[in-house]
Amino acid sequence: NVPFTVFTVAMPVGMYLLFGMMFGQEGGGDARGMIMVNMAAYGGLGAAVTAGTQIQEDQRSGFLRQLIVAGLSPRSFLAGSIVAASAVIIPALLAVGVVGILTGVEVGAGAFLATIVVLWLGLLPTILIGIALGMLLKGGAAMAGGVITMMAMAIFGGLWMPLEAFPTWMQQLGQAMPTYWISQLGQWTTQGGELPVTGLAVIGAWTLVLGVLCALSLRRAVGLKRR
Repeated sequence: NVPFTVFTVAMPVGMYLLFGMMFGQEGGGDARGMIMVNMAAYGGLGAAVTAGTQIQEDQRSGFLRQLIVAGLSPRSFLAGSIVAASAVIIPALLAVGVVGILTGVEVGAGAFLATIVVLWLGLLPTILIGIALGMLLKGGAAMAGGVITMMAMAIFGGLWMPLEAFPTWMQQLGQAMPTYWISQLGQWTTQGGELPVTGLAVIGAWTLVLGVLCALSLRRAVGLKRR
């Protein structure tokens, strides 16, 4: 899928190169590593939300109905959707990470691997956001809702520019976003420091609430199909 690849891999890599060229030397070069983490998270965010909303296509095409008739449980279908979406996140994370290493980001192999894993796991609630949008919205509205949500989470989460550059109310809202803490966790693995425990709590809360919402939405859809 060429448009998907461009949107989730080529665009974040291009944005990393652009921002790295403009701001990469700030902080003695540490800014380049932060930009790498943020753009990898942004690429993963786009892949996660877009892949999650594809569940709407499963509904529209009748694939969901076929699976239910075949005996697949809603829980298994939801788990399979999450696993599939998790898989398409990896190329975006690796692409930005590898380009970052090639362009001067100094990070050890262990820290680099830890960063990729932390970003990958941290993006779980964004997959659930995509699935929830796919279940609750119909047709093209699901994709449009996914794009709007992704852009909002990238901006308010400080992935494009530091959260400190925003007004106070936006900073407070941003610190409630999982994307902000995904970035903070990625920077923790590359730069060290104290583990952002608050971020784990925020990401966990989003995951729990969205998991329940997705399960309820899927059961409702399954009920409608069976009738």
